[in-house]
Amino acid sequence: MTDARPDRTHAPSEQSMRQGRIRCAREHGENPGVKEYFDALSSAWEANLEPCGARHDVTAFLAGIGPGARVLDVGCGTGIMTQAYLEAGAAEVVALDIAPGMIAIAQEKFAEEPRVRFECASIYDFDDERPFDAFVVYNAYPHLMDKRGLARKAAGLLGAGGRFIVAHGIGRTAINAHHACVPASICTHLEPAAESARIWGEFFAIDQV
Repeated sequence: MTDARPDRTHAPSEQSMRQGRIRCAREHGENPGVKEYFDALSSAWEANLEPCGARHDVTAFLAGIGPGARVLDVGCGTGIMTQAYLEAGAAEVVALDIAPGMIAIAQEKFAEEPRVRFECASIYDFDDERPFDAFVVYNAYPHLMDKRGLARKAAGLLGAGGRFIVAHGIGRTAINAHHACVPASICTHLEPAAESARIWGEFFAIDQV
């Protein structure tokens, strides 16, 4: 689990960040295999979804989500973290996933909630006119193949004082064992948090690993 605030003293300039977004969109688009893999799993994924509980509330807390917060949920699946954000007082939640089946289920679950917007989109191609207060990746990090591109996007999308968090519901050893039979083209080996933090440290001041 890692969370941090953007390090504006070491972050790329505004011009280079804009250029970075363009490179992400053109060169680091999501592997189509990831989309197909999770789209096929969407119904079973929802049926076996863990209930929203303490670990999700803690994740929202560590991400600094409180009343009035604007949250970007990356790799949201069928909306496992959404209720935790809302209960923490988030004013707006934008939740992204590249699998249409996942998004369709999430939209149906939260159809009556005006504070939530689900989008079938890749984070590498996503942009928004207003900054976010929190950037959350829960149980999706191994499938976001370009880690440096992800960190760059987070730095560009978060406002001053914003926080990112990468969290999982189970430990690293269990995650890697679970992914042992998943094609390497759609999943990366989960490194120790301190190792992953080196990439994020290029764009953020890390305050917890």
